[in-house]
Amino acid sequence: MKVTVVIPTLNEEAYIGKCLEGIKAQTVRPEIIVVDSGSSDKTLEIAGKYADKVLSGGLKNIGFNRQRGAEAASGEIVITTDADCVHKKDWVERILRRFEDSRIVAVSGPTIPMTGEAVLLDKLCYFTGNVIVWVIHWLGVVWFRGSNAAYRKDALIRSGGYNTEMAAREDSDLSQRVAKLGKTVFDPSIIVMTSMRRRRAMGWLKTLRYYVDTPIALITKKAYYKKV
Repeated sequence: MKVTVVIPTLNEEAYIGKCLEGIKAQTVRPEIIVVDSGSSDKTLEIAGKYADKVLSGGLKNIGFNRQRGAEAASGEIVITTDADCVHKKDWVERILRRFEDSRIVAVSGPTIPMTGEAVLLDKLCYFTGNVIVWVIHWLGVVWFRGSNAAYRKDALIRSGGYNTEMAAREDSDLSQRVAKLGKTVFDPSIIVMTSMRRRRAMGWLKTLRYYVDTPIALITKKAYYKKV
């Protein structure tokens, strides 16, 4: 089963090398596609050392980049993650095991703070967030994060793909539509570690509001963060 990992980037020189090294060292080697929004640092130079395809010149919009990468993927399974994430060596292998069931159209797992960057409150918030995602998935509401999500490419395309007009939550929006086409899995053993840079940049108040707004949006069907 061929698999592609898609990574959107914009000025990621501080993290992209470590991320790509880990993905290239997976027990199951995936195709790697980096989709860049016009980085002005060394992101493209670093990506070129590891990725199979580097697509540049796109919009500064993560949904657009994820969609562009998915369309360019040669794999029948498309996995998405972020440039500031790191992955265990069997991350791809664990995902592919789940897709051995032909009924499965999407797979996800927890995203946790990167070792050495998190304070106790970070760990508690991510733990709580992962429990919420697992519980609402069990209740039938699919909310997968783009940092750790995988789709059958045909299901992703048939669902309409990523909403490229959304400035955020393009990942949860897609996962809900793909879920209508088959069975989905949230596997606690499929773990991705992410940096705490966004939380630090946003501050706790905005971060907490974001995570409160998202489940509300899923329930009310209101689309937040549309581009103007």
